[in-house]
Amino acid sequence: MALRVFNALFRFAYRCAYRGARIWWFIRRPRTSGAVVALWSGGRVLLLRTSYRPHYSMPGGFVKASETPAQGAARELFEELQIEVRPSDLRAAWQGTAQFEDRQDGISIFEYDLDRQLALEPNGREVVWIGWKTPAEAMDLLLLPHIRAYLAGRPT
Repeated sequence: MALRVFNALFRFAYRCAYRGARIWWFIRRPRTSGAVVALWSGGRVLLLRTSYRPHYSMPGGFVKASETPAQGAARELFEELQIEVRPSDLRAAWQGTAQFEDRQDGISIFEYDLDRQLALEPNGREVVWIGWKTPAEAMDLLLLPHIRAYLAGRPT
């Protein structure tokens, strides 16, 4: 019971922080830099959904000023799913900028292949859903714009 309450408080804090960021982005119209990891296994990609946004995405987030995009992607993958990979093992797969949430959102997408689909559980705080989808199944979901562009342009 205590863990459910604790997780609910974390989800509430994430939603508040996200709404605050949206207001700030509306005022400032910044350029942001992010990186995500497309984990692939058996023709399926790992998607997740966070507690503060309705869109499906991949593990990732903002890149810190002191990081390369690959370092940021590896850090976020570990923070969100506790999967540790070396930045040098990530393959650059897609890069672009999208006008999204009142900001110019620059994104780098890296790929990493797994020999099997891991059974992962969401932490119930930031990440509330995790699942393996084929690209076609993923395209039926509400995806972040850069994830949709990456999957649409990926050879089948």
